[in-house]
Amino acid sequence: MMQSKSFRKLGVMAIGAAAMVSTALTDAAAQAKDKFVYGVPSAISSAIANFVFAKELGYFDEENIDMQMVPLAGSAVIIPQLLSNQIQAAGASLEPLVIARQPGKANFPLKFVYNYLRNSVWEFAVTANSPVKTVADLRGKTIGIVSLGSGNVYTTRAILAAAGVPWDQVKVLAVGFGVQAFEALRSDQIQMLNLWESAHASLEVAGTPLRRLEYPAQFQGVSSHGFEVTDALLKDNPGLIARFGRAASKGSVACIANYEGCLKAFWKHYPEQKPKVGTEAEILRKELAIMVPRMENIGYFAPGQPKRWGEYAERDWTVLIAALKAGGEVTDENIPLSSLYTNALVPEYNKFDPAAVEAKAKAWK
Repeated sequence: MMQSKSFRKLGVMAIGAAAMVSTALTDAAAQAKDKFVYGVPSAISSAIANFVFAKELGYFDEENIDMQMVPLAGSAVIIPQLLSNQIQAAGASLEPLVIARQPGKANFPLKFVYNYLRNSVWEFAVTANSPVKTVADLRGKTIGIVSLGSGNVYTTRAILAAAGVPWDQVKVLAVGFGVQAFEALRSDQIQMLNLWESAHASLEVAGTPLRRLEYPAQFQGVSSHGFEVTDALLKDNPGLIARFGRAASKGSVACIANYEGCLKAFWKHYPEQKPKVGTEAEILRKELAIMVPRMENIGYFAPGQPKRWGEYAERDWTVLIAALKAGGEVTDENIPLSSLYTNALVPEYNKFDPAAVEAKAKAWK
């Protein structure tokens, strides 16, 4: 009898020890996740809802990644953060790296590894009743931009030139974004606003009807932002980048499949971002109007183009280089494109079943 009790006691102890080992292994596995800090090139907003949805649906967990996001404003902040390994990747505009490849420039050891915003976020917006109907009508007008150092100015200059409007035939005024930009447009200080799509959508939601001018064909469907990493990370740990890119790709597919769920998941993780004024239906309608244009640019594929998430076309870069030359920022066009971007990890980004991702997104509540 005493022996039986001893065995039972030993059995309980063994089970307890096994449970402790199991817990320790689970904790170790959780701790073993690879930290990946992504630099958001703006303030936190629903523009990053696709990343949040990917996190909510477990796609970063599946890739064993502890994904964190930090807001960073502009290349002057993003590039030092990348080079010092404070962040592993950033959503960055393409212009600074092209300029850095010019003779005598910094020539940063960076590269773009994922075409993120496949269609440019920048728009030409005028008031709904404006007499300006085309880009050619901007001759003699004043254009409002977020700042004089904004990277899109070079492409804007090239677009005007393509429409027959020399840069010295327009005026440019830095108006920021939000209320001050609206006031500049409303008061006719500027006749065209050259901000990004969600900023324009925010103005419309606030009650300012806008109309977009059509870009010349050669500038349509060209990338404006991508995931930028250091050459060292690309060489030493391409698998980490591939896993991050695959989870991000799934997040984009999921968000586009269920816009409403994507936005609600964003609010779940960032409750302070949800507006407090209005009914639930009104808030949802207005915020979707701001979020959806960004997701459409992320998910832009030309008719007949295969959906290969993260893939660049040479045109994304040749159009930009020509625009920067027209803007005086590029003197040597003979930049090896391989020094700017790589599509080497694109097959890895697309190793998933889009239909399964869409189904999971639509089922999320």
